[in-house]
Amino acid sequence: MMRGIIALAFAAALGNSAIAADMPLYRPAPVPPPVYFWTGCYVGGNVGWAQASARFNDRIDGDDGRLSSSAFAGGGQIGCDYQFASNWVIGIQGMIDWTDIKRHRISIVDPELTFNREGNWFGTVTARLGYLFTPTFLLYLKGGWGSFNDQFSVTTTTSSIALATVNKTASGGDLGVGFEWMFHPNWTLWVEWDHIFLDNSSIEFTRIGSPTRFDNINRDFDKVLFGINWRFSGARY
Repeated sequence: MMRGIIALAFAAALGNSAIAADMPLYRPAPVPPPVYFWTGCYVGGNVGWAQASARFNDRIDGDDGRLSSSAFAGGGQIGCDYQFASNWVIGIQGMIDWTDIKRHRISIVDPELTFNREGNWFGTVTARLGYLFTPTFLLYLKGGWGSFNDQFSVTTTTSSIALATVNKTASGGDLGVGFEWMFHPNWTLWVEWDHIFLDNSSIEFTRIGSPTRFDNINRDFDKVLFGINWRFSGARY
């Protein structure tokens, strides 16, 4: 009896092994790669370099030289993009940065005077149009409006007595170019250059014993920024 039970169990084990050998092995389906998607909104931060330049032009004596200065800049941005026609991206962005641009220079026309300049922040509101050369690499052009907090003053060179001050947030058209790389779903790195065509200004000042001077100030602003964005919807699986 016992021998019969053992023989039956052995036969059943051999049968199960044969069935298992004939069954195909189960392998989980491979995870598909992410489909990068640029439509959506984002927030981020940036650092870089900013330069403000101004040319002084005395209304009587003519060119009084240029006053240019640059400094570190850092701030943040927020925006939204829309991807269309497979490889095109259109978007809008707002940005604000802080900086510390300062410089002074003695007047060429009148060495008894010194021009001083100080700028603390700038901001832009722009639209952009870009082309995706790969699903993760975007090259774009941007344009819109930019502003720069700009303060000029004129002091006496020897005693630093203030003769006049102009504190005005200068504004003008913004034009730029850049590229952005989606290095990971929801994260991008970008680099861009912008030029802001600031509106012109003027300053009037009087020094004892000298006639009143009027100087026109022609201004421009450039920035090169490196940034990172976190996107609310950067890839689909």
